[in-house]
Amino acid sequence: MKYHRLKYRLCISHSFDGKLGHRHQHLIEIEIVARQISEEFMEFASMDTILHQVFGPYQYQYLNELPEFEGDTSMEHLGEVFYHKVKRALEQQNWKFARFEISETPLRVYAIIEETF
Repeated sequence: MKYHRLKYRLCISHSFDGKLGHRHQHLIEIEIVARQISEEFMEFASMDTILHQVFGPYQYQYLNELPEFEGDTSMEHLGEVFYHKVKRALEQQNWKFARFEISETPLRVYAIIEETF
């Protein structure tokens, strides 16, 4: 099988206790792996456009104020929220989701894997 793998960097800020005084920034990296469902050739640009639509609204945002995070801005919760958004958006555009990874450092990665390859 053939897969596309794309990385996206997202600059966000949050605080663990919801206090603005403890607000700090992270540059998180998100990696998505997906394969095409249709036989038509699809370029990286197709997948890239989808990811920009999903992640763009979160760029440079203070996540504690956004209702989808409900005050929980842990890497695991971010991963779950973004995973569902990305999976839904990709599958609506004829992509089969395979793997999602989110990290703030290369040593700490939260992954959701649906297909092994």
